[in-house]
Amino acid sequence: MTVAPITAVVTGASQGLGLAIAQELASRGVRVMLAAPNPDTLAKAAATIPGAAHLITDVRDPAQTQALADATIARFGQIDIWLNNAGQALTGDSLLTLPPETLDRMIDINLKGALYGCQAAARAMARTMTSGSIWNMLGAGADNQPVPKMNGYATSKAALTFLTRALAGEAPPHLAFAALSPGLVLTEGFFRENAKSQLPPEARAARDAVVNILADTPQTLATWAADIMLGVCENGSIHTWLTPEKIAARQQESPPRDVLTLARAAQNR
Repeated sequence: MTVAPITAVVTGASQGLGLAIAQELASRGVRVMLAAPNPDTLAKAAATIPGAAHLITDVRDPAQTQALADATIARFGQIDIWLNNAGQALTGDSLLTLPPETLDRMIDINLKGALYGCQAAARAMARTMTSGSIWNMLGAGADNQPVPKMNGYATSKAALTFLTRALAGEAPPHLAFAALSPGLVLTEGFFRENAKSQLPPEARAARDAVVNILADTPQTLATWAADIMLGVCENGSIHTWLTPEKIAARQQESPPRDVLTLARAAQNR
């Protein structure tokens, strides 16, 4: 019996973790549709994956997200996996000084964009009678712990945890909603926000030491995410990469872990 290929949609796929996951899935034989709002970076990203399709998509617009689902079905016939990876972290402000436009942007992309993606994916899977999984990418705030200077972003991601569980409670039998919590990822966005902070050398060194314990490269996390998404998806499940046990083990490593050097070199290529 011939098994039909799996098709996955990845939003926020023009760089960083989204692109790394799309590349990893494609390396395992998955047909991928990449989505992002910037046409130049999206085209370059898609060119790194033979056979990939791509569509310019602003997830803040539900009509564009629906068009993404429709285009994927038109190209590949079905959607088996949908990953709401698109997100933006704008840091540096406390909640008391957070500009309204900054909060609006993060809520619109991180939370509302994910909901629109879940709705479009669910409609598409119902239309093609596909049993599929719909995934949300969590971030800071997923553990409900405040994160200084990132609490606006963390609020949007904490709400996404609730959204995932609420959707799971409403899921029809053929669908599963789940979430991935990757921890700190050394993406272009991380280095952009990191460069905004003006710390004295000793404070920056101390922060880098913490980052080296907590962070991972997009490639490392893409392997983990692909393993999970291609496995059996339990409706309502939340998968966490950076566990307390993993942090404790990393703190004991000798010599100290230095993932920042590797990631910085990759950024400068």
